[in-house]
Amino acid sequence: MTLEGTIQNGALVPDDGAGLPDGARVRCELLADDEDDFGPPPDTETREEFLASLRESVADARAGVPGIPLDEAMTLIAAEFKLPWPATER
Repeated sequence: MTLEGTIQNGALVPDDGAGLPDGARVRCELLADDEDDFGPPPDTETREEFLASLRESVADARAGVPGIPLDEAMTLIAAEFKLPWPATER
């Protein structure tokens, strides 16, 4: 069985109004007009490189090296993933 719908208030609302029983397990696939707008970028580093980066970050934190402010981090993330920032209120 395949259903299509729209997410409203965090729940999938089927286009045809079909109801599913509470507790039914489903699988959703995000459809997009432009595939570049969704999902993380492809991995460019190996697992070992990723773990080394994490270890370096932990060592820096333990040594008291200051990080960057949250607003600055969010601005960088929004720019990388082409997201609106600051986020609009709902």
